[in-house]
Amino acid sequence: MKRIGMLLAILAIVGFAWAQEARTPKFSIGLDMPTFSWVTSDEAGNVTKLAGINLALGFSYRSYFQPLAPQSGAGYWEAGTILLLDPYVGVGYDYRVNESLYVGGGLDVYPIHALMGGYGLAFTFIPNLHVGVYLF
Repeated sequence: MKRIGMLLAILAIVGFAWAQEARTPKFSIGLDMPTFSWVTSDEAGNVTKLAGINLALGFSYRSYFQPLAPQSGAGYWEAGTILLLDPYVGVGYDYRVNESLYVGGGLDVYPIHALMGGYGLAFTFIPNLHVGVYLF
């Protein structure tokens, strides 16, 4: 866990140094449901979608309601899986601090957990906070 934190710190520092000019991000990495993802951007370099893998051994997709520009925020919806087969959907809000760094939070819903009675609501609705960096 220390190595992941150290890697994110190094990537954030490098990202801050690179943030001098407007560029189009290619990848993102973070403590987020898409842990490593490919970024889709508009022609101005604003992030519109993320798709990638997560630390919970699954796939994640996130689409912003409006393009996520530097020093602004945008709502999103997301869908994906954990443990390869357990689906989730969610909504949230991300704020892009600069060209490289983003922070946010959201609420994920796991519908299969609701159907499995034994888990109850504690594992059906899961709030989250996340941070990550864009790589160019």
